[in-house]
Amino acid sequence: MHIHEHDCDASAVEYVSTAEQPYHYVGSGLGNVFLVGVKYWVCSRCKKQAADIPSLNQLLASIARTLVTKTSPLTGEQVRYLRKRLGKPSKEFSALIGVTPERYSGIESSTTLPLSEGRDKLVRFVYGILSGDKKLKEALDHTHEVEQWLLALHGSRDSERILGTWLGAKSRRRWRVEAAPLGAVA
Repeated sequence: MHIHEHDCDASAVEYVSTAEQPYHYVGSGLGNVFLVGVKYWVCSRCKKQAADIPSLNQLLASIARTLVTKTSPLTGEQVRYLRKRLGKPSKEFSALIGVTPERYSGIESSTTLPLSEGRDKLVRFVYGILSGDKKLKEALDHTHEVEQWLLALHGSRDSERILGTWLGAKSRRRWRVEAAPLGAVA
């Protein structure tokens, strides 16, 4: 059997993602991140995809900030995302949040084993303090706002998707990233 190779670039069809048809961005390591306003290409022959994602570092930081501030519980893959953004090995991060490395491995790999509410809040605080994210650090300086945020956490147990909207290179905030209910469209 002879396999015919093809040139994906020559067979690529260009698209721009919209609110109605956002681009599913799996490169973040999270399964629920979708982007609006980015160019992407799909090979018409093999269906491989490639995207042009502007200001990637800002996008990844905005995703982390959204995870920390959303009100629904963190998932294992979201905890892993935050840990990796900090550049911490799992053994070190498990010590920071007070669990054994084995328990921590279970947290990251499980889709059904939730963090306790207190541990979830601790993960968010650890990220907020260690990340160097100025917006998160500023938010932690406002006692009343922190109390309101802590009380609102876990208020929603609905599944959500993380929706990033590219606002353009001329915008000071190039990405707007928010947690939206799974069925919601921007």
